[in-house]
Amino acid sequence: METYHLFAWQGFSFEIPSGWNLSEHTTAAGISCARFFDDFSCRLEFEWTCARRRMRIEEIRKRYDKVAASMRAAGAQAENIEDMPGSWAACLYTMPEGRRLMAAFRLAPENNFFCLLKMHFENASAREAERIVRRLAGTFRLHEQGPAPWAVYDIDFHLSADFKLAATAFQAGRKMMVFGWRGRRLYMNFFSLADLLCRDKPMEQWCADFLNGFKAVSGAKFSPGTAGEIAVEHQWWRFWGNVEPLLRACPRYRAWCRLVPDKNQVFLGVFNYRGECDLAALENSLEPSLLPTSK
Repeated sequence: METYHLFAWQGFSFEIPSGWNLSEHTTAAGISCARFFDDFSCRLEFEWTCARRRMRIEEIRKRYDKVAASMRAAGAQAENIEDMPGSWAACLYTMPEGRRLMAAFRLAPENNFFCLLKMHFENASAREAERIVRRLAGTFRLHEQGPAPWAVYDIDFHLSADFKLAATAFQAGRKMMVFGWRGRRLYMNFFSLADLLCRDKPMEQWCADFLNGFKAVSGAKFSPGTAGEIAVEHQWWRFWGNVEPLLRACPRYRAWCRLVPDKNQVFLGVFNYRGECDLAALENSLEPSLLPTSK
């Protein structure tokens, strides 16, 4: 039996097999796509869009019908999956050589969120493919109220939906997510192997050293504080070579770090903001365990 883990992203979440991990995500013409790979190949393609107006059922089915047409042209045998959870419809396509494709979409015209998925199976049985798509559909949630969950790889947190994802950088040992809110920027860094990082120097010192070499941040020098605090000395000449924060009218920084013991992680947060009222907005947007201590 498969074990599963939660994937949460941009206001929705679902469970997928633990060996399937996000490999890439793109957005073009208003349609976003996330692709998940196991150790060998692509296993899941998940497309979604949030339309500005309520979508008709005919429009929702149009993209799904393109998948069905391509499978028929390839000579695939189609089997509808009955009694799918929620508002999902799914069909399993079996190719002549034995490969399988599970296609499914969420038919919920009462809101403007549309998604389509394609699961790829090289050697799986029809029962396994059906079990996985039912698990995904049964655990699928839209998070339209309150802070939205984010969960990918070994990181998870809650953040207000007002903060929009601007960039990501997932590397071995370090995962960074950058969020934007009205010109402000929130940099969220998660470092693995905290016990090794902090073996020779305090966590605050290690994080300050990292920020002083972090090219996305300019106009400030960082030094270690205590209890997770990182002191910021604003030095205007440091904007030379990177004036992007000034173009957004955000010359100030707040930096802090937190130990995440159960995951052996160091969390490093940097908030690039304009005025003091922005700090109150941050406090109301990010989950308490990752917030800076109050000054």
